[in-house]
Amino acid sequence: MNPAIETIDIHGAQLSRRGLLVGGGALVVGLGFLSDSAEAVPSGAALNPALPSSWIEIGADNTVLIRTGKSDFGQGTIYTAYRQIVAEELDLPFDAITRVVSADTDRTPDGGGTFGFLGDVNGDGMPNLRKVAAYTRQALLELAAQRLSVAKDQLSVTDGVVSGGGKHISYGELVKDRNFKLTIPVKGSQTGFMGLAVEGNPPMQPVAGYKVIGKSFKNSAIVSKVTAKEAWVTNVKLPGMLHARMVHPATLGSTLISAGQVDKAKFPNSQVIVKGNLVGVVAPNEWEAIQAARQVAAATKWSDWKGLPGQAKLFSHLREEADWKTAAVSKGDANKGDVAPVIAGAAKKLSASYELPYMKHAPIGPTMALADVRPDGSVTVHTHTQNAQQLRSQIALMLEADVKKVVVRTYAGAGHYGRSNGGNAGGEEILRQL
Repeated sequence: MNPAIETIDIHGAQLSRRGLLVGGGALVVGLGFLSDSAEAVPSGAALNPALPSSWIEIGADNTVLIRTGKSDFGQGTIYTAYRQIVAEELDLPFDAITRVVSADTDRTPDGGGTFGFLGDVNGDGMPNLRKVAAYTRQALLELAAQRLSVAKDQLSVTDGVVSGGGKHISYGELVKDRNFKLTIPVKGSQTGFMGLAVEGNPPMQPVAGYKVIGKSFKNSAIVSKVTAKEAWVTNVKLPGMLHARMVHPATLGSTLISAGQVDKAKFPNSQVIVKGNLVGVVAPNEWEAIQAARQVAAATKWSDWKGLPGQAKLFSHLREEADWKTAAVSKGDANKGDVAPVIAGAAKKLSASYELPYMKHAPIGPTMALADVRPDGSVTVHTHTQNAQQLRSQIALMLEADVKKVVVRTYAGAGHYGRSNGGNAGGEEILRQL
């Protein structure tokens, strides 16, 4: 970049040079809030694009690191599909995306709904990273145009090498010994349910020219799991940590009448924790916590809640006894007209009823969390969650603490069909420690 030009507009993003380096260099892609439409991140919690908290970092060796707020739930989406899409937008080979950092609130930029089944090109989480990659490609072309003295529209890219006017230069060479920052326009709330949304419309690769998307690549997350190298929440160990087991009622909606007492003769190191309707048992040893929790559960009394009719009577209950008036009926934005008069005026009518068995919307394995609460009020929660940034804000609310004091670290967990810990284990862990 010309020393006289410190900032360049890249389709609404801002490219700037931060200075010279020796033996390194990078193009770091971070976020910048739109002042007229953004809900700013909490004070002290804004991500610094110069730190390892950006969406994309291109190194001097032509390799790329990507970060996403999405959690992986066994599909390998962020380790395969996300790499493919970023590689496509950057004109890089798939293997050039050497590292993926996901869902840690202190190491990834975007939050938001990260539902495991929506990870394709247009699914949740992906539009952000795809747009960021498109912005990044345009910034690299701008740098190459200046270095090669060739008009930007005369340049082409193949496998991370920019060519034009009989000259060529790799992405890595463009950033070598230099430190560039590309600030991407965003709006939204980092800790909200839907997180941040990247603004603008940078030029994207045409579908007809796809070279990486559509091809089959191995899921890189599988190897670490089958070779027992993957880090799970159960692998996290902290000095002086206690093991806990929660005691839950048999029916939904039950309230606690009385919590059982731990038998100190059998479990001398265990203690019962009660917070409202939450009952848990903690001990220095996991097996003691399990056994003590069973003993406490047997003596704990809950109110009996009969709010659900059971599988056999579910459909008759919904038709004949359920309250359909308390909650107002809402119509979708796409709905047009009124169905009832149209059906009433139909020449022929067909009436039928269909019943399908209830499918539980739940994980296929247990969820857990480990909380590290420090004397200064800071909290780090290690867990498996779909929405780490929102869990972070919920924990801050529970603790009546500044959200900047809360960090959520996300690990691999059980596969799922539905909401595989949107925050329950992390929330229970914090309540237990209050």
